[in-house]
Amino acid sequence: MTIHYDIETDGLYLQGIEKGIEEGIEEGAAIKERAFVQTLWSLQEFSLERIALMSGATLERVTQVIMAHLQAEGFSEVEAEQSLETYRAKFI
Repeated sequence: MTIHYDIETDGLYLQGIEKGIEEGIEEGAAIKERAFVQTLWSLQEFSLERIALMSGATLERVTQVIMAHLQAEGFSEVEAEQSLETYRAKFI
């Protein structure tokens, strides 16, 4: 005798789908946030505080995103930090 079980009606299956959707939305929002911060940074017209305000991210998060971006561009950690300090000084 064959037993038919419709997994798409299973509670755990549905919870997993819901969690996956939530995580996907969160990941998508994080990607958009990083892209927006990087775009504002590339304009070289706004202080880091202003970028944080416009993006809705914390100043610490903005710094992390920019540091990661600079390192992905080939900067060493020290060079990236120096670049950030030079940028900060521009807006004092």
